[in-house]
Amino acid sequence: MSDSFLQRIDLPGEGHVVADRLPGRAPAYVYLHGLASVRHGEKSEALLRRARARGREFLRFDFPGHGESSGTMGHVTISELVRATLRVLEQLPHRALLVGSSLGGLVASLIAARHPGAVHGIVLIAPAFGFLPRMAAHPRDADYVVVTSQWTEVRLHRRVLDDAATLGEETLAERIHVPTLVVHGEHDATVPVRHSEEFHARLAARRKELWVVPGGDHRLNEQIEAILDRVEEFFP
Repeated sequence: MSDSFLQRIDLPGEGHVVADRLPGRAPAYVYLHGLASVRHGEKSEALLRRARARGREFLRFDFPGHGESSGTMGHVTISELVRATLRVLEQLPHRALLVGSSLGGLVASLIAARHPGAVHGIVLIAPAFGFLPRMAAHPRDADYVVVTSQWTEVRLHRRVLDDAATLGEETLAERIHVPTLVVHGEHDATVPVRHSEEFHARLAARRKELWVVPGGDHRLNEQIEAILDRVEEFFP
């Protein structure tokens, strides 16, 4: 990333996030990663290559509690992730195309619903809809919910679930009017594809599209180039 630079962004109150930023034209591609992930990865690297090839501005950052950013994983709430992302978007000179993976997709959706003026559109890759009921179904250990997948184990504090109950996810789709592309793997074992199908059916946006990727899993790393082809078609 010789043509990009590392940026530390202080958050209101306390804490900070660490970001990679590539200057370019609007709209900026902003990548939002998933729970227990980091800003670097196959999907964000592929999006960076596309941004560089198209002369787009690009920004990716570690969510609070992840990677090089401050905070403790499992204690940072979704509302805090939304506020941190809005702080990051303030650094940009123009609106962003949010590309959110899993939990990042849920964060992108909340921002689109609450702050549509900040975004050009949203791309949701295996978005983590149905967050509260899915997390509540996992085993508990005192004040924590223990979430285990084939990739990792995360202990979510009760404050994360308490916050999730305030997000109004049940009416989220009806509150989104920006252009929205939803991509979900047919065989996603982490977030069932029906959540994206139901979201898309209720979505208020006039420009919307759902692609259920045949044979795709939750991560969709192998299909990322085809996904980005769809992104470029939907957001030329």
